[in-house]
Amino acid sequence: VHRWPIHESYAACAAWGKLEDPPSAEELKPAFKEAFRETSQRYPCFGHEEGMSSRAWWAAVVKNTLRHCGRDYSNADFERFFQRVYQHYGTLEAYEELKDAKGFLDWAKQQGLAIGVTTNSCSRTIDNTLPMLGFHDHFRWFVCSGELGREKPEPWIFVETHRQASFWVEGIKREEVLHIGDSLAADFCGARAAGLQAVLLDRSDNAKVMQYQDWHQGPDYPGKSEEDVKAWTLKNLGEVKDLLQRSIIQQLQ
Repeated sequence: VHRWPIHESYAACAAWGKLEDPPSAEELKPAFKEAFRETSQRYPCFGHEEGMSSRAWWAAVVKNTLRHCGRDYSNADFERFFQRVYQHYGTLEAYEELKDAKGFLDWAKQQGLAIGVTTNSCSRTIDNTLPMLGFHDHFRWFVCSGELGREKPEPWIFVETHRQASFWVEGIKREEVLHIGDSLAADFCGARAAGLQAVLLDRSDNAKVMQYQDWHQGPDYPGKSEEDVKAWTLKNLGEVKDLLQRSIIQQLQ
């Protein structure tokens, strides 16, 4: 997760860049949310169809954020500010580990479980952020919307997840893949509609876990109900570990 809220980091970068009348964190908070939504809808999947680089897509978000703050800077001023922003999110300083992540991943690796990443993010997350944090060695496959051109909750990103999982676990069926995520619409409903199993992580007690793509509508799936969602909602990865351990024990009996 981000160590600091995005709007606070943007404000710090604006001050560092000596922008004239720099936008405050209070201005930037709603401005970023709206700019992220608009840019995501104008250039879906991080500009995959347009062939945009990760840097170009995020530059569009940041420029749009400033516009929503009523700011219009010269190209030189904007580039100085944006470069600082982009560099910041390329450093360890910008991130911190969720306290339950490393223990769960270490346990899963010891059990020989094949784990992958399926994410609505740009390729920078896969190619830079995960290796920088030391998490990449825990995963076998990586599916991201920026490379695939499809995003959760669309079925095709989960089809690709199953395809890549099948390389590591020969003959695995789609219903034998468990998708773990913290978005009801994109992760839980999307995975279930695509034929995968799913667990919804309720991270509502952690203010640093943000739902930026909150415009997605969860697709229907067989048996969809409030009771079903509640039954498969867990508070942390420790509870996911307990669930998987019970499953492993049942298979051995």
